[in-house]
Amino acid sequence: MSDKPVKFYSKDKEHQKAEKLLRESLAQAEQEHQLVQSEGAEDELEELPKLKGQSKKKSLLRRLFWPALSAFVVIAAGYEAIQFVSSLVQTHWLLGSVVGVIAGAVVVSGGYMLLKGWRARRRFKERQQQQKQFAALLHKNSYGQATGKLDNLSAEIDEFVDIRELKQQYQKRKQQVHNDQELIQIYSNTVLKGLDKMAIDIITKHAAEAAAMVALSPLAAADMALVAWRGSKMIEQLSHLYGCPQTALSRLEMTKKVFKNMMLAGASELAADAGVELLGKGLTATISTKAAQGIGVGLLVARMGLQTMHLCRPVVFDANSKPKLSEIRKSIYSKVAGLVKSASGADNAVDKKEQGKS
Repeated sequence: MSDKPVKFYSKDKEHQKAEKLLRESLAQAEQEHQLVQSEGAEDELEELPKLKGQSKKKSLLRRLFWPALSAFVVIAAGYEAIQFVSSLVQTHWLLGSVVGVIAGAVVVSGGYMLLKGWRARRRFKERQQQQKQFAALLHKNSYGQATGKLDNLSAEIDEFVDIRELKQQYQKRKQQVHNDQELIQIYSNTVLKGLDKMAIDIITKHAAEAAAMVALSPLAAADMALVAWRGSKMIEQLSHLYGCPQTALSRLEMTKKVFKNMMLAGASELAADAGVELLGKGLTATISTKAAQGIGVGLLVARMGLQTMHLCRPVVFDANSKPKLSEIRKSIYSKVAGLVKSASGADNAVDKKEQGKS
């Protein structure tokens, strides 16, 4: 037999019949597979309402607990405050008036803070919805849907950050022939890329400062306070940079999501981000234990900042544009290493002076 492959041509009627039968059998098999999947989905739907009903009951009780407790505390505190002010008025009208004005200022300022926190929380939820909308458009071949959304996003960011130059770059690169997917990618590579660079600078600054403070601090309680302070300040600046600023109350929810995302990160990603060289013999041999703790805290703050970027950025990072901890790690190490060298140099100078005196 010949080794040459057998060629079939369209004029071969037997071959055409075989292809037709093959297509019909494949189509029939696919229909049967879809039918089995739909039957399985119907069976799952029949079982799901019971589970959903149970989860709704539990979640409803959980949701009612904190609002009910808060309302009870507010009503009790308000009642006690009214009784206290009225008793002071009966004692002396001037003293009661002063305390009443102070209490009124507390109520007004507290209400304003709650309203501002509610607006910030609502803005953060809208940002999460924007991420989903842009992610959906990136997987579609549509036209005209992303233009208005991107303009609204630019207006939101422009309230807090001057992005005129970045918007000009975006306007120069976009064209009418671009679809929604291409427009979002261009916007991400111009406007959001510029914001990402500023965000990396903010994270590097706060992470290096936290590492230096912990390396110099002699108390563990002070270390914890420094990490909380720098981390909260960093989250505030990053959320402000991406156009969804958070207040002190709303930052608690964002911090919770940041740590949740950090815990959900895989161990392999954590090891890759932390850097194997930081655990090597060269580092442990050249820096002290306290300085090593400072570097660890700096890396923790940096990871918090990167997760905050993921939460606040309206367009999700792709594999190429995703920021890495290695970009910040060198700055943290150089900062702490410089402090260690300067401290060791000062100690050597003091020892030489003491030896000269003796």
